[in-house]
Amino acid sequence: LVVPPSISFSGSGFMATYQLGVAQSLLTYAPWMLSTAPCVLGASAGSLVAAAVVCGMSMSKCLYLSSYICSNAEYNAQFLTPRLLSYKHILHKHLPSDAHKLANGRLYVSMTRLSDYKHIVMSFSQTYFKPVVGSTL
Repeated sequence: LVVPPSISFSGSGFMATYQLGVAQSLLTYAPWMLSTAPCVLGASAGSLVAAAVVCGMSMSKCLYLSSYICSNAEYNAQFLTPRLLSYKHILHKHLPSDAHKLANGRLYVSMTRLSDYKHIVMSFSQTYFKPVVGSTL
């Protein structure tokens, strides 16, 4: 039994544009790698790239959106302000309407839980995020 490899996009800040290029190259030259990957994982900016891959978004559109967001952000801390709502609006506007179905069981996001600073990996499962702790994937 051959299990296809999972794909992981690291937390990379502004290197996410590089990751979008990598994702586009995989879509062009090895589309089976992304379409058969059982898990697509991401951390920080890499989680947005992972979501774009899982949801079948155009990488050039994602590059445009990330450029737009970065050009309008004065400081990295701005993501912690009410302006976050406008970023959520951009995501909702450009993600496909069935993004929740496409992400179900395939999209995993690495994050730090603020209550105890523990590293967790969240999996989107239909209507809620299911925590998957550590390396139990």
